Amino acid sequence: MKVALDAMGGDHAPAVNIGGAKEALELYPTIEKIFLVGDEETIRAECQKQGLSTNSPRVAIVHA
Repeated sequence: MKVALDAMGGDHAPAVNIGGAKEALELYPTIEKIFLVGDEETIRAECQKQGLSTNSPRVAIVHA
């Protein structure tokens, strides 16, 4: 399964969105890839802060 996630949407974004993506990847091995959509620089910084590797084949950032 592939999932696209608006990483910048919501009141507490991107922290809660990326935290949820990280948790989903840990809990659901059937997720092949999560596409984090939004400002690439902001997403990369938050991923680093939360320990979510953007080099993982299961994580992609789509700058929008």
